[in-house]
This record gives sequence, structure tokens and C-alpha cells, in this order.
Amino acid sequence: MQLIFSLMLLLAVASCGSPAEDGVKQKSLGNSSDHGTQSQAVEKSSSQLVFEPGELNLGSVKEGDKAVGYIRIRNAGKTMEQIVEMTTSCGCSVAEPEQRLLAAGAFTRARITIDTFAKQDEVKKWVELTDGRGRRSRATIYLNITENPHLEVKGRSIFSGQCAACHFDPAKGKVSGENIFKAACSMCHGAKAEGAYAPALRGRGDARLLAAQIARGSGSQHMPGFSIAHGGPLDERQIAAITQWLLRLDE
Repeated sequence: MQLIFSLMLLLAVASCGSPAEDGVKQKSLGNSSDHGTQSQAVEKSSSQLVFEPGELNLGSVKEGDKAVGYIRIRNAGKTMEQIVEMTTSCGCSVAEPEQRLLAAGAFTRARITIDTFAKQDEVKKWVELTDGRGRRSRATIYLNITENPHLEVKGRSIFSGQCAACHFDPAKGKVSGENIFKAACSMCHGAKAEGAYAPALRGRGDARLLAAQIARGSGSQHMPGFSIAHGGPLDERQIAAITQWLLRLDE
């Protein structure tokens, strides 16, 4: 009888200890989850591969000429890092590093090339790198595009070549006026048509005239006709949708 009582007592003590053990396990799992969150936060942080300086001014360039410059990249970390990808703000810009694998404290350069066709005045672009852990760094590129009286325009359009990635392709399949404008027009005319590189499209008032301007353009390479009939990406319904959206901005 005493033996049975002793066994029951041992079982009771063991069962009392279980919740505490479960608590330890749950706490351990909680810490593991916290580490996972911290790890994700690290992945989203800025890369140790940094641009020096963070801005590059390419000065004045005649329209149609290629703007070329170099920007330095330094590994500010304590371990070797790799440049996995370099992207730019638009298809007319290309960035290529001279080296992709950098030891701690090492430097390399990236060559920046910008096609200036159909651009004018003050222009701002960006270049961004992504390292092996998905972290990113970005630098801003400035240049001033001046008039080129000897520019050969024939055979060139912002709807072809590298320019098509920004001025033609994004408009495909868009239905609402706002979405079409954001895809095809905002980069030059401003997010709310307030004007940027190109003049404002607000306050025009006359729907028929505004639609005609969008469809036929201004006759220059800076504002070609955006209708399909003039080589652009927009059909009549899309042009009508943009026109109505622009007019509502003035209400």
C-alpha cells in the first residue's frame, strides 16, 4: 500500500511540473518568433553597400547626347558583400558596377548612363543597388538637359526602344482615367497634373481641345500624340477617360 501511495505522489509531482515546462517551451518559441521578426527587420534595412556621395550631378548635357558619370560604392560593413542587382528609375538609364563582390571596406564604381532624348531642363533620376540579403541603397542623379539645335528626331520616339518601358507599356490594360494618367503622363506632368518637366494639364476647361492635345500632341518629341493613330499607346476610350479625370480635378 505504501508503494502504491509513493507512486501516486511521484506522478502528482510530475504533472505539477508540466505546465512550468510548457511555459518554458512557449517562451522559447516566443523568443524564436521574435528573432524571426528581428531577422526580417534586418533584411529590410539599408545595405552596408553605400553610395558615396549619395548624390551625383552630371551637369549640363545637350538633348540627344548620352549623359555618363561614375558614382562610388563602398562596403561599410565588416563582412564581404555582393551587389546582386542594380536598378534605375526608368528605362532610359543604365547602371553597371565595375565589381560586384566587395570585401569589408573595399570600393568600386558604378557607371551611370542616361539617354537624354525627349528630355528637357532639370531632370532627376535615381539608381538603386540590392545586396545578397535583399537590403538596398539608393543615390540620386541630377542633370540639366539643354536644347540641341542639331538633334536628329526623325525615326525616334518615346514610344519605342528603352523609352517604351516608361511611356508606352505601362498604359496597356488601364481603364480608369486616374490609372492611365499615372501610367502614361504623371512622370512628366506631375502626380495631379500640376506640371513638372512638362506643363500643367489642369485648368484647360475645354474637353474637346484637351482630348485633341493628348491625342495629337504638340508636334515635338517632348509631347508626341498619345493616340494609337499617332503611334501612341492610348485608344479613344482611354483618352476620353484621362480627359474627364483631368477636368474633375478643377471642380
